[in-house]
Amino acid sequence: MNQRLNPIDEVFLSMDGEVGLAHGQFLRFCGSPPPLKELHDHLAERLPDLPGLSHRMTPSPGRPRRELVSGFDPAAHLGEERFPAGTPLDTVLTAMAREPLPRNAPLWSIRLVHGYADGEFAVCYRVHHSTEDGMGAAHIVSTLFGDGGSPAGKRRAAGSRPLISGSARELARGTLSVGMGLARALVPARRWPRAPKPLPERLGVAGAGATWNEMRELSRRFGGTLNDAFLMTLWQALDDWSAGGDDGVRSLFHTAPVPVRMPLSTRRTGEDALLGNHLTTAVVTLPARGTPFDVAFGQLAERTRRMRAHGLRPASRALVGILPPAVTRWTVRRLLSPHASPLYASNFSLPTGLSFRGAPAIDVTPLGVLLPGNALSVTLLSYGQQVRISFLYDRALPEAERLAGLWREALDALSVSAGPGPLR
Repeated sequence: MNQRLNPIDEVFLSMDGEVGLAHGQFLRFCGSPPPLKELHDHLAERLPDLPGLSHRMTPSPGRPRRELVSGFDPAAHLGEERFPAGTPLDTVLTAMAREPLPRNAPLWSIRLVHGYADGEFAVCYRVHHSTEDGMGAAHIVSTLFGDGGSPAGKRRAAGSRPLISGSARELARGTLSVGMGLARALVPARRWPRAPKPLPERLGVAGAGATWNEMRELSRRFGGTLNDAFLMTLWQALDDWSAGGDDGVRSLFHTAPVPVRMPLSTRRTGEDALLGNHLTTAVVTLPARGTPFDVAFGQLAERTRRMRAHGLRPASRALVGILPPAVTRWTVRRLLSPHASPLYASNFSLPTGLSFRGAPAIDVTPLGVLLPGNALSVTLLSYGQQVRISFLYDRALPEAERLAGLWREALDALSVSAGPGPLR
């Protein structure tokens, strides 16, 4: 599998390898924690289906490559974390997000986590974004903890997939969308300030939960998707949080419509197992504050519909394969500019049936990435009937730890409100 990284992988690899660029999932299980060796043996059985996890990034003439680690042993990537009884879950998640990944080795780790609550334990998988995007990380977790290992079989290299996946019209419209997105990134309507890179001890995580039915019912009421419901509740939570005072970046969220950068997978059906990053991004601007919620939901639904319909995915897929790598790297860096958007928001799902030692996963909390120059990111993950959201933030942001609770309050308020008009 020794192969060059694709240009998007290279961009993420060039970013900070310790803070913020590791993402993953925190899986909670009922029962007493197993010995670490039992987890090691379980992983050793499943890792042959995931050869990418035994490869590290190494420099080579021109571009870095994935190369097999001789004598690879997953034990070097495993660890155990015990917390005092009663430790809040957000404190546990924050500790996980602050941990550095292994150096000079494949960029991933798994931790067996316990002690924080009676009758349960957790397994936390984290991987650097240069190794896997969100869909790739979801495939790894489903392979490691799904029923019978990987349903998709062996992983394929990026170059083995068809390059063109859309009509000529889609490709033309998508290429125009890429160009417009690049123009907005280079000359944004409002230039957002670049946040300083946080030290590990400044990172924080705040999480909250909901049910799939709550989210789906909200989206159906207003004719949107679950992603629209996610953005609607995020809009309200950000508005409530940013109203807390005039203290720099937070107040900016309250004085102007917020552009949110969202990743869009360019994988086609059956390509969950592809190694590396296969995505593009688009910006969705949240409604102006004070907009009646039914109008706001309609605006969001229309904006995300246009985002899906403009051929951005197939065009981005083709452009990555056609353009010189240096051009793609330059374009991706500009598209991720913090001056164009102050936060990164992801939304994805995991297949049902995850378990360990016969114990089903209770729920799964996502751990997102904090892109350089952003002080905040948010990730929503659906697993079965459970939905979990997490905010990763720089603690320099005042009261950012309240965001997850405010999001839950926004979902409750929007779910019970009826008829047109402002939320309050």
